[in-house]
Amino acid sequence: MLMLLIATAAAMPIVPDARFALALYCNPRCDAATVDALDGALASIAATDEFSAHVASPQRIMGMAGAEFDILAQSEQVLLAWFASPREAALDTLSTAHAAFATAALANGGWVEDLDTQVVYDAAQWAAMVPRGELSTWYVIDETELTEGSERLRLVTRGLRRFGDFELIADDVARSKADDVAWALAAVAETVHPLGEVPEELTITTPSARGTARFAVVTQPRPDEPDGPLLRVMFAGELTGAVATAAVPAAPVWAGPEHTEGEGPALAIPASEASDPSRARAAPATLAEARDAVRLALVSLESAWRAGLPPGDILAVSAPFAARGGKKEYLWIEISRWQEGSISGRLATEPYDVPGLHKGDAVNVAAAQVYDYVHRRGDGTKVGNLTRAFR
Repeated sequence: MLMLLIATAAAMPIVPDARFALALYCNPRCDAATVDALDGALASIAATDEFSAHVASPQRIMGMAGAEFDILAQSEQVLLAWFASPREAALDTLSTAHAAFATAALANGGWVEDLDTQVVYDAAQWAAMVPRGELSTWYVIDETELTEGSERLRLVTRGLRRFGDFELIADDVARSKADDVAWALAAVAETVHPLGEVPEELTITTPSARGTARFAVVTQPRPDEPDGPLLRVMFAGELTGAVATAAVPAAPVWAGPEHTEGEGPALAIPASEASDPSRARAAPATLAEARDAVRLALVSLESAWRAGLPPGDILAVSAPFAARGGKKEYLWIEISRWQEGSISGRLATEPYDVPGLHKGDAVNVAAAQVYDYVHRRGDGTKVGNLTRAFR
């Protein structure tokens, strides 16, 4: 059972409201019936041209993009929607939007992307999501290097704002400790979620972590980080879940470049020093660099696969298949076997124009044909999809 012991320190500023965004990748285009049905299902959320700094009622902004926005070869048109609502209406707004997009995707045969987490779902997967279910299914924890090529990372949650919660940051984290830090950051997010206000200091007691979290408002977020307000987390305690059981020094040494007088240490939990070989060291600047990074990562991923991935981890690859007219269609495969240069699994996406193949079919491809990969960890974080920015 979750237990909270809240200090009497001053509370952090209230998050202005709840916000999130969704995209419907139509298959292949968004016909009038799809647009009208989605608009009608969202009628209880008022349409607007722009959001105020603090909305007083649920609102949405709708738009449409063509192939230039596309991340799925089968889709030629994308419907976009941005949502904002008061915190007390966050779950109702998310539930309405979720149901509307689920119905539209099922009717159209398309896909839904949660633009906050950048996770893409097929129609059935999105319909199975539960807005009032587990918090952990609705956000991810991203990693970015403090400087290019650095072994120090900055971990940022994406998706908590949809509930009117703060997005959280753990700064100056050793790459080798990132998984354990993410585990503890998730425990902090779970503890903060029910609170209307966040105190400067909070006791964390969950099934996965115990300790004390301190918070500070991030005054200079990076350009690629979620809209504020953001809270930097400083944590001292121990992990009690499956990832590790590691004591944290009560006052670990601060080494962060953004440290200012009076701030505590970053969330820094000692963990196994074994690094994740699939972790990208720097964002590729060109498609050629992305493809080189994929090939390099596949060498380490094959070794990790043979050694046995942790429970809950999923590894998928994309590869070309022969489509009509001599074209190629790139499909995602969830791996079930990787041996002697050959990868077997089941199609995770529904082919658009590949005769005789359907989502769920067993397929086999040569490892040399793999175009990209996605490694989704049991805690919801993911790496890969390196070529996405160049499609």
